[in-house]
Amino acid sequence: MVFVVAIIILALLGVIGLAASDTALLNILMAANGNDAKNAFFLADSGANAGHEYLETAIASANSTFYNDGTSATNASAWENTNGFDPDDFPVKWHSHESEGTYVRAGFIETGLVPGSAIQCGTGYGSAGRGAASGGTFSSYLIRSHRKGARNSVAEVDLGWRHINQ
Repeated sequence: MVFVVAIIILALLGVIGLAASDTALLNILMAANGNDAKNAFFLADSGANAGHEYLETAIASANSTFYNDGTSATNASAWENTNGFDPDDFPVKWHSHESEGTYVRAGFIETGLVPGSAIQCGTGYGSAGRGAASGGTFSSYLIRSHRKGARNSVAEVDLGWRHINQ
């Protein structure tokens, strides 16, 4: 009788041990997936930050192929609300490792006047006028960074960027 009770208790302890082992493995996989998703997000975020540096460099060197080449690939109004990903639409692949990589693109949205940037105000009979504000014009861009990481984690970060033309 004692032997049968001991066998039953050992079987129950074995089942509890297997369940605990399975739960621990599941927790390890969940933590790894969460870590990969965070890494993908942070790399996509750094890609967006690098994207504004690429954009400012392209504007300074008058290389509009990165941000406004006249096609839908650089017209942010055409793709700002889309969810699809095609790596060919992204001219910059940054921080790549094996099949993983951060893809960066920029697109033109609009131009306009900086508020308060009047050209000239009349001051009366004595002079031709004075400037009302330093102001200038602006150009708005959308910078999108897409990162596909390990374990099929995907992150996409959009950054609105306004370049002030003085």
